[in-house]
Amino acid sequence: MLNKVLYALKLRKRPDVDRDKVLKAFPVRNQLITWELDDKGEASLIIPQKDKFWVNLTSKLFMLPNKRVVVLDSIGAYVWEMCDGKHTISQIIKALQKKHQLTRKEAETSLFTFIQQLGKRNFIQFAIPNEAKPNEAATQKPAQQKRFGFLAKR
Repeated sequence: MLNKVLYALKLRKRPDVDRDKVLKAFPVRNQLITWELDDKGEASLIIPQKDKFWVNLTSKLFMLPNKRVVVLDSIGAYVWEMCDGKHTISQIIKALQKKHQLTRKEAETSLFTFIQQLGKRNFIQFAIPNEAKPNEAATQKPAQQKRFGFLAKR
């Protein structure tokens, strides 16, 4: 919460993420959102209402529904299905290129815009894998073998 305020007031700069890390990121759907596909290939995302006192009070006062429904077109539904934590963004770009005969730049631009909108609305989050540096693996000493008491050197 504090970070959001600091980012909004521009007192804190958002961490820079380079393009390669973004392409290796795994988009993951929000577990609170349920969804279903219809026969047209469109996806209906059912977003539950936040369970907070003032939200409940306002919704009862103004008779608001306890959920929101967002409908994604066939391309959005295809991307939504691939945001399962198993496909990287670069894999999704390649799949969009093949399925809709797009150039890499077209697929990348439209996907980044769409993914950014989903991320801002907290429909998806991103899992960015940690990369181990090659020097660290080479400099680590192999773990010493544990010896049983009767095999220990004297």
